[in-house]
Amino acid sequence: MSRRQILYSWLLLTFTFSALPLQAAESALDAVSTDASAVIRLKNPKASIARLADLFDAVKKGFGDVVRKAEIGKLISNPDLTGVDMESDWWVAIYAAGGNKEPDVVYLIPAKDIKAMKAALGNDVRFEEHGKIGVYTTDADAVTRLKSGEKSISTLIDKDSNAVFEGGDLSVFINVPQLAAAYKSEIAGWKEKFQENLENAGGMPGMNTRQIAEVAAPILEFLVQGVDDTQSCTVAGMVSKEGISFEDLVKFKAGTATEKLLAKSPPGALATLSSLPAGYLAYWGLTWNMSDFAKLNEWLMGFAGNAIGPEKSKELTSLLGEIAKLKIGSMTGTYGLGDPDEGAVRSITVTEVDDPQKMRDLSRKVVKSMGTAEAQGLKQTFDLKPDAEKYGKNSADLVTMKTAMEDDGSNPLAAMQQRMTSVLFGPEGMETRTVYLKDRFVQTVGGGKKQMTEALASLEKPPEGSKSPPPQQARARLGAKANLVILLDLPNLIAKAASIMVESGQLPLPIDPDDVKALQGKPSFLGLGAATEPQGLRVKTQVPLEQMQGVAKIVDYMQRLFQGAGLGVPDEEPEEN
Repeated sequence: MSRRQILYSWLLLTFTFSALPLQAAESALDAVSTDASAVIRLKNPKASIARLADLFDAVKKGFGDVVRKAEIGKLISNPDLTGVDMESDWWVAIYAAGGNKEPDVVYLIPAKDIKAMKAALGNDVRFEEHGKIGVYTTDADAVTRLKSGEKSISTLIDKDSNAVFEGGDLSVFINVPQLAAAYKSEIAGWKEKFQENLENAGGMPGMNTRQIAEVAAPILEFLVQGVDDTQSCTVAGMVSKEGISFEDLVKFKAGTATEKLLAKSPPGALATLSSLPAGYLAYWGLTWNMSDFAKLNEWLMGFAGNAIGPEKSKELTSLLGEIAKLKIGSMTGTYGLGDPDEGAVRSITVTEVDDPQKMRDLSRKVVKSMGTAEAQGLKQTFDLKPDAEKYGKNSADLVTMKTAMEDDGSNPLAAMQQRMTSVLFGPEGMETRTVYLKDRFVQTVGGGKKQMTEALASLEKPPEGSKSPPPQQARARLGAKANLVILLDLPNLIAKAASIMVESGQLPLPIDPDDVKALQGKPSFLGLGAATEPQGLRVKTQVPLEQMQGVAKIVDYMQRLFQGAGLGVPDEEPEEN
């Protein structure tokens, strides 16, 4: 991380929100009054910086020196850290005034020598002593907001938010109601501008802005309502030798529309995730009250009416209405990349449903209704073969979607599109197989019969062994229950995608395919999990060391590639601590 990036990370927070602390108090947080927009806390800077530097050295030898040499004193207007206690927590309070006014920033920094700290800051800084804490500001407007007798912002931090706040190496508590009030006119302006842009899009070909507005307006209202209903947002970042993790907790006011909406969708175990085959680049799981998506599905089919015609669109909308009546449980799936000669895209989706056979009948009708769709010179055909393949006692429906662009020989995009479609899905088009089981249905895209066979076998008999596969290890770090889980092997995804592009000739660069293949490494997964809870939404993100090492390796290769310094990949792997 460069000096500029470290400085930007802090200043971005302090510029976006703003604050003013100020009566004598027992602790730094008690000195911040309730009119503050946000409070930032850096836990034991000396230890936190050391851990971050060690982690960066593990990513690539020498990276840690960038952190160690960072002029962190500039972040608190004390470049030489004169009189500063580096082993006690630092605090920054921020106050947003709204409009075009820059936020006011107040620093609450523990001192080893408070008189030396005050002297080093100079006469232009308003400085007050609160025990061993130096409270100061460089903003002229902030001086007029020095108050006493105010309630501390700590009274707004509930028990759960405080646990998150105290657990981070770098933490931020955001007083959302104060912030929303400060920027009330700006929020109203953004909403008005968004609606205006929708109206002005009416002249765009193939765009039904009425239908777009029907779905966009409720989404916009939901987001604005969500801000009004939010009590606070707490974000914490943690650094360890295993990697970097984040935990976010948004708390909502009791009885509000947003709180009631989230209460309808409790988190689940998403157990099917552990039964999906290993060897894929991404895994995901979702459990939600699917009735919330009914309007969106209806709009999507209405939007598709531009391509399939009004009669078919009406029929599809009706069928989707029937599907919406089914009770959908959790959904889990995978994404991967395979042989481009057979179609690179690979995916598996497992969906729990209360009546799989009715879902099968309705899905068949949907495909038949689609038939052929044409829009903007693009033609798609859908071919359904019911019970086309046998898998033990079960059979699979096979749907083939072929995409073609009108080509009279003068459109270079047509040939390019055809080549790309072939690379992604194979020369026969995109093939989707669906098997309907007792309480769920399994869908695969690409991979032929082999992928469906592996998917069904894995569901029937989950992987055994004392050591869990990497996806399950990543899933376990995100908590027992969640509404949404995303696991992504980012460096291998990038390397595999680049390898396919090079081998298929879609990437016109002088790159040795073996060099690109060498960028692929052992699987590991960046993980994200989101879960509702009483009056809250909690999000956990895990970025393991192996992911950081893989990305650093790719970045290093790309830098040398474009600098013309050679196309080889280093033989040595990063040292393990």
